[in-house]
Amino acid sequence: MDLHKNRLSQIFTPDYIAEFMVKNIKQHYFSTHNAFTIDKIKILEPSAGKGIFLNYILEERFTDVTAYELDQTLKTSLLKNYQDVQLKFENFLGSDANEKFDIIIGNPPYLGQNYNAQIFQELVKNYSICKKYFVGNMDLFYFFIHLGIDKLKPGGLLSFITTNYWLTKSKKTGIKYLKPHITNDCFMIHYIDLSRIKVFKDAKGQHNCIFVLQKKNMLEKEKIIDKHIQIIQINRNKDPNISDHQYNKLMLSKILDGSNHNSIKRYTSSLTNSDLSLQSNWNLLYPRDVKELIMQIESFCIKNKTLNLLGDYFSIRNGLILIKDGIFILKENEHIIFDGDDILIKINDKFTKLNPLEKKRLKKFYKSRAVKPYGYLLEEKEGYLLFINKSDFEHFEIGERENQISKIYPNLSKYLKQYEQELKETLKNANENCHDFYYPRRGSHIRQSRDKGLVNLEPLYDNSPKIFFKFISQENIFGYALDQYYATSDTYFLWSKKLPEFSLLFLLAYLNSKIVTFLFKSKSLAVKRSKTKLEDGIPLPTFSAFKSTEKHSIIEVIQLLTKWLVYSANPVMPYNIYKYISQLESFHYLHTPENIPNKEMIIKAMNDKNDDYIQDIINNLFYQLFDLDGNRIDYLIKEYYNV
Repeated sequence: MDLHKNRLSQIFTPDYIAEFMVKNIKQHYFSTHNAFTIDKIKILEPSAGKGIFLNYILEERFTDVTAYELDQTLKTSLLKNYQDVQLKFENFLGSDANEKFDIIIGNPPYLGQNYNAQIFQELVKNYSICKKYFVGNMDLFYFFIHLGIDKLKPGGLLSFITTNYWLTKSKKTGIKYLKPHITNDCFMIHYIDLSRIKVFKDAKGQHNCIFVLQKKNMLEKEKIIDKHIQIIQINRNKDPNISDHQYNKLMLSKILDGSNHNSIKRYTSSLTNSDLSLQSNWNLLYPRDVKELIMQIESFCIKNKTLNLLGDYFSIRNGLILIKDGIFILKENEHIIFDGDDILIKINDKFTKLNPLEKKRLKKFYKSRAVKPYGYLLEEKEGYLLFINKSDFEHFEIGERENQISKIYPNLSKYLKQYEQELKETLKNANENCHDFYYPRRGSHIRQSRDKGLVNLEPLYDNSPKIFFKFISQENIFGYALDQYYATSDTYFLWSKKLPEFSLLFLLAYLNSKIVTFLFKSKSLAVKRSKTKLEDGIPLPTFSAFKSTEKHSIIEVIQLLTKWLVYSANPVMPYNIYKYISQLESFHYLHTPENIPNKEMIIKAMNDKNDDYIQDIINNLFYQLFDLDGNRIDYLIKEYYNV
């Protein structure tokens, strides 16, 4: 990548986007200001680029226009083409915050701090606005929003096109100061979701949005006045006969003239400005009819007048983090060989037989791709984890630990000794104890609360019920295992802090249900690298919410069918179909729901291993349990969330 381009982070705006944004902000200004003379309006473009926004600003007859541009190579053409604009070829971030404007509009530069730390250090050193609002894990355009807000007059409008990631970020990221600044000083009045269409031809990621902020006046601040947020969503282009450019331009023109199109959704967000959190997710794409359904689901999740959440019962943690994957994950026929009941490990280019205790230190190891609903894919095994448990040696002095490991696990110790310097160097660079090169770095133990010590997870990984899910996903795919299942750090596990009211099987069925699919979509839940956001996003039902005999019977049927799916989905678990058939037959003694499929149909699905059909039955049972209309859920998902 060109260094100069990287420092400027230039991605030029398509002309139709600039045209739309200028006309849109003008409409908003007319609607929010009863009377004005256009030549009295001061308008600012903080990152002029090639002048794409300036073209349409002047076309709309704005006359008092100021623009900043840092790229000196564009100076000649800008001066030639925009003689009526007050052009400043300097960094906008160094401009005077006391210079106020009625409208600020543009496409601020994108540059992530994580991979450009030196550039951000220079900005913090040189510009007071950057020093004031700098936080790690942020983007350059955050500074443009901050300074833009400061430079707005009361009642003034700011409209930027940016990526939409900042809306869902939490206080531990760069929005620590951004969201409080916006909510304290501005109203979010308009949000256009562009995440389903491709706007920038060559840019990485196309999760874009256009938003309009209005600066609060003193009265609005003092009286804590609230305002609604108008939402527009554009669905993706599915017509192969029209280009993305043509399609996007058509959709935006229809938004401007107020005409309808089946690819455009207009609604008022259920969140108002007073609902916008200072430090967490802004789920603006939250229609009122979706909120009504969410409230109905959550009405079955109330305990002691408080919403029951997944995070109340479970900690969400990664699998194991190793010092070096290539050393601790042993591959068959590369690091180890199976010869009948014997296992041989490669030490100094020679394979040596492990003793019985050493064989127990090799654990089946999986990556996230192995996860599937209710189970996992055996063929996706990554290899065998060399797992020496630190807990077994903590009672020895540091100098004695190595001797004990060598005594009990002589060949595993020799294997690791081959890589001792490399492993110690890695630990040293991470400011960790170099003597710990025999063990996994993290994930073998968990601290469940501040007042309790570490819990050894080996027995849980080995032979206890485990619910786990993919490291990065926008779907509710929750796996399950009763047998040995160790996973890399790209897998998350649910570790129980306290026992939930329902069985783990019921919880598993609920997490894989269409109800939780709906929660994922409507609450913008996604499993991501550092934070899952599931803890506070998934409400858990309470047993006391289901009082009738019929609903207790529904719960029993769900658990039975889930047990079937677990045994069907787990490759090493033997199951006996006749056992389930006999249990199903016994349900004529219970008050089973009359409108579930009859037992013969269920038994046929089991015989045919038709897991999808069983899942459909479970979904319908959950709808009955929560008094929901499944067709309504399908409609809302299709209406608002299907891409």
